[in-house]
Amino acid sequence: MVNNILSLQYPVFIGKSKLLIGTKLLPVMSWFSIDAVDGALQRTKKTLFEPFSFWKWLKLGIIVLLLGGSGGGGGNYGNPGQQYGGGDPGWEPGLQGIEETVTQFLNQYSMFILLGVLFFVVLILLFSYISNVMEFVFVHSLVTGVVAFWAYTRKYLRQGFNLFIIRFGLGLVFLMLFIGAMLPVILPILDSVDNIDNLNVGMFLGGIFFFLGVLFILAIIDGIIQSFINLSIPLAMYKDIGIIAAFKNVLGAFKADWGQIIVYWLMRLVLRIVVGIVVGIIALILFILVFGTIFLLGAGLYLLLTSVAGLGTEDAMFWLVMVPLGLVVFILMIVFSLLVSIPVPMFMKYHMLTFLQAWYPESEIPFLDNGTPEQSPD
Repeated sequence: MVNNILSLQYPVFIGKSKLLIGTKLLPVMSWFSIDAVDGALQRTKKTLFEPFSFWKWLKLGIIVLLLGGSGGGGGNYGNPGQQYGGGDPGWEPGLQGIEETVTQFLNQYSMFILLGVLFFVVLILLFSYISNVMEFVFVHSLVTGVVAFWAYTRKYLRQGFNLFIIRFGLGLVFLMLFIGAMLPVILPILDSVDNIDNLNVGMFLGGIFFFLGVLFILAIIDGIIQSFINLSIPLAMYKDIGIIAAFKNVLGAFKADWGQIIVYWLMRLVLRIVVGIVVGIIALILFILVFGTIFLLGAGLYLLLTSVAGLGTEDAMFWLVMVPLGLVVFILMIVFSLLVSIPVPMFMKYHMLTFLQAWYPESEIPFLDNGTPEQSPD
């Protein structure tokens, strides 16, 4: 009787789970981004500790370092009341002198300045290209469980270049959008700056808030696009298609099942905070244990050299002992930084890959969870 009732049902499956209530088999929503947490944890643990390999950690740390990031800064313009109040008769000639000095310097060293700017632009573009290649190297290292830095780098040079061009083009588009959005605000402020007495403080503050709002909106849009690009990278790798074609596939899947992606974005935000805090606490404890011990050893050695051996900072033997110790500590700091930088990006990347495998089965990600990992081609 029960079998007959169940056979008459019409379950519409969302996700993979089902719930039996009374005599009806009802679907239960399965959020792949939540389900992917356990799989990401298991894969992270397996790659890092089963078995533990210092060189694997170190190579992964170098890859994560080359994935990179950048930041910027601002300026300080002093106190306006002191700058412009009181009509100091010596202020204007002083400003003219500074302007003449700067102009003379620019005219004299313009070629060196242009070459320096060109060098830094080329350097930034080069590191950006390397970073995009490392996106593929990192994914393939985690999928296979084998970190073959040079072999994977050679393998994904072309795809990394294509990704670099796409992201570079997107960067230019966002830059033009930002400039276009800010021009109506910047131009009136610049006009008022020409006559400082007519500077509209309210307009200036409004421009700052508008600037921050535009940055916030563009950052959200860019974050969404970059999320789709990151999901497209494994598709391009393992389905042997271009990034743009993979992006279209991901976008099509999003249109058909956008709820999963919304929950995925929210889950990623929560995971970054939680995992970052947990790993940060563990890293801090390890740092205190390791370098606290080294500090005590160094302090003991210093006291031994100064109090027992009677050496001082003017003695060459003192520096022959302390300088190598300082170099060892410096190298250990670099290695420690590389090692502790791995778990968070690794877990987050595994979470993305595990989610993609469940949400988009056609991705065909060849995880080597079972059996013997492939041999390193390096």
